[in-house]
Amino acid sequence: MPEYEPLHLFQVRLCMDFKEIVKTLCLETAKMPIEARRCPDQYVGVISQFQSEVDFPERSPVESRPSGIKCVIMILESPHINEFVSCLGPAKGRTGELIREHFKHVIGLNDYIGCGLILMNAVQHQCSLGSPTKFYRDDVFCAAWEDGAKENFISRFNSTFKKHDVIVNCCTKGNMKGHELRRLVQQSIPKDKDKVLRRTHPSSWYSEKNRNSQWKLT
Repeated sequence: MPEYEPLHLFQVRLCMDFKEIVKTLCLETAKMPIEARRCPDQYVGVISQFQSEVDFPERSPVESRPSGIKCVIMILESPHINEFVSCLGPAKGRTGELIREHFKHVIGLNDYIGCGLILMNAVQHQCSLGSPTKFYRDDVFCAAWEDGAKENFISRFNSTFKKHDVIVNCCTKGNMKGHELRRLVQQSIPKDKDKVLRRTHPSSWYSEKNRNSQWKLT
């Protein structure tokens, strides 16, 4: 039996459970169509080659990342709407445009523009349910996190991370007092990793203040 099969089966099971998580939390959405597909993690090219006005140079499965190249693994919280239009992929809308335009301007990240970039959502499902993020995203994210998404993220992270890769946690804070999404993710990154950078979500990088900020652990 291939080594990857247990993880594959686990991911399928989680995908099937997502609809039940949503229906349990959001009774008013029970009749809404629920996007149950998973947005894949992707290698999107060498950072120095990014152009803000076009998509990333490439979108490949993380398993197909070039060998021998150091990568920045950028962790986001969950895909929203554009990520499910046409071919699935992370940061396909305004967030992706701001990453390409401002990555080299973000404090501490300009040292890595010669690296490749891997985009990874902590939860691969559409926790926002396609609505403004203030309505459902945080509740659905936390429920999914407690019902298998955390273990799924750890497995994906461990299979993706290579020695010398750089980790940057760009998850959003969210709107739940005392339950920051980015902290949940930070606590789940394996402790043996030497350094994990913490930066604001790329959707806020239009602001120089946000590009020059890192969020605090306490």
